[in-house]
Amino acid sequence: METVRRLLSADPGARIIMLTVAEDLDGVALAVAAGARGYLHKDASRAELRATVTQALADPTWRLAPRRLRSAEMGAAPTLTAREIQVLEGMSHGRSNAEIGRELFLSEDTVKTHARRLFKKLGASDRAHAVALGFRWGLVR
Repeated sequence: METVRRLLSADPGARIIMLTVAEDLDGVALAVAAGARGYLHKDASRAELRATVTQALADPTWRLAPRRLRSAEMGAAPTLTAREIQVLEGMSHGRSNAEIGRELFLSEDTVKTHARRLFKKLGASDRAHAVALGFRWGLVR
């Protein structure tokens, strides 16, 4: 995450794609929350790598949706309201509560209320944990 932050600090327009050796969705979610556009497994084919880089360069808003991993022990995804999903999406894009509020035309306090509720429903301890769980359950991309 620190590398992603430093790269984006040096070049806010950088389009970072993480290369990973394992299906570490928690780590990937943290990197995406810090500003990475997505990730590929180190065993990705040349064609997949080329397509991903081409797409990332062609579209400045592009993000690679991670593969959804659902663990049997995680059970079914909790039910979130549409607004809670929007707040979680904002978090997954690394936006602050104030930025999410501006996007959704909500006060920062209202965003915090939605965040607290979704943390409770997901069983998350903080934003990064909520985003990681959101990726695992396929609630955000």
